[in-house]
Amino acid sequence: MMSLTNHLNALFARRWFGVILFVAFLLLWAVLTKVHTHSWQEESRMATVQALVEQGTFIIDHTELNRTGDKVFINGHFYSDKTPLLSVAAAGGYLLLHNVFGLTLDPAICVPDEDAAACRAFTPTGTRFTAFYWLTLIFIGGSASLLIVLFWHALLNAGVSGTAATALAITLGLASPLAPYSIVFAGHVPAALCFFAGFYLLIASLGVEALAGRSTEHAGGPTKTSTPFVKRCHWKFFWAGFFISLAANIDLTVAIFLITFGLWVLFVRWRQLLPFALGAVVPFALSALVNYSAAGTIMPLYFDPKAYDFVGTVLNTTVGGTNGFYSWEFGLRYTYDMFIGQRGLFSFTPMLIFAFSGMAAIFKQHRQRGLIAAALGGSLIFAVYLILRTDNFGGLAWGTRWFVPLVPVWWYFAYAAYCVLRQGRFATSGALLFWGAVLLSFLMAVQGLHDAWREATPFIHF
Repeated sequence: MMSLTNHLNALFARRWFGVILFVAFLLLWAVLTKVHTHSWQEESRMATVQALVEQGTFIIDHTELNRTGDKVFINGHFYSDKTPLLSVAAAGGYLLLHNVFGLTLDPAICVPDEDAAACRAFTPTGTRFTAFYWLTLIFIGGSASLLIVLFWHALLNAGVSGTAATALAITLGLASPLAPYSIVFAGHVPAALCFFAGFYLLIASLGVEALAGRSTEHAGGPTKTSTPFVKRCHWKFFWAGFFISLAANIDLTVAIFLITFGLWVLFVRWRQLLPFALGAVVPFALSALVNYSAAGTIMPLYFDPKAYDFVGTVLNTTVGGTNGFYSWEFGLRYTYDMFIGQRGLFSFTPMLIFAFSGMAAIFKQHRQRGLIAAALGGSLIFAVYLILRTDNFGGLAWGTRWFVPLVPVWWYFAYAAYCVLRQGRFATSGALLFWGAVLLSFLMAVQGLHDAWREATPFIHF
């Protein structure tokens, strides 16, 4: 039995197995990805993509996708209120699809409950490959597949066995909030990929195997460092800052973590603060350049409350178009529902209870305290911001979708909780509890795989 276990661990830790994971998930997303828009989020981004390629402008006045509610009115024209980098990247893909393959973005709306194939490409009567399908599969499904492989690789480097790393990577792909948003066009999954890449580089920069509890280097750095080592370390912090910033420039609330992780770098590796900051500046500079060329301002377009003040607006005339915490009664109920109620983070994904338990277990063992404090502190500020500044859980959607970019970082610590549960007299019960939470999380995610833009009801809520 031990030899079989060792053989499987070795097999699932092979580099080529990462390629298999990537291809398997990309094929899964290919089967499940939607062929038409079904949300303001998608219409807003696709309006920009279509306007850029077909009209050479960021103005979305003359596209049928202008029907979206997620738009702003600036200098007499309508623009998408979404951050621009993902839309510009998708426009590059659409340029190829439109000019080489003759595909055009179809303004059709598809509701999964009203479609025989739930708006998927493979139907009982044949296939339907649209421009929207390919853009979603490439930019969203591709990001999700890369993220799962990166997560698997990170666990292996943390000393997790091949079998456990593979199992947890698969659960991230199928049983987390990542799943429903891997088959529709929204910025959450690409932001999650970038955010986890930055987080992983911060861990790698210390040479620490955070989950296994082994360290090849002290937090303060080795007493003697060679020039090549210093250069590699500088570049790791540069790219960590770059990727976390890129995540923030896709999903702006992630910018909170630039501050919390930046403080961690300042206190733990202050010599690397400059490379980290320089990396962080690049995506913001790109976004500012795009915003200026689009509408004459370097600020994100949804920062201007007046931009939501137009005839027919469906959003509030506030930053981001949302209000929050208009009364104690509303605020407390909203907080309750956001975490354990009808749209609850933990009621939709009970597996996250073990992710946070794993953080606590590692923190208690005096391992990676600074990094965990930065992650938890950022998560807390992130949650408080949502409570105080929003009022609709992200609109008509599965769960509270704003948390999706943070999930892989939380999920990374779940293995530590599993190790604790497998110790002592109640090891079997602990394992059953863990995998039971995974099963419940998967069953909830399946609802979102049918339709991410519909409110789902959690099996267990309070």
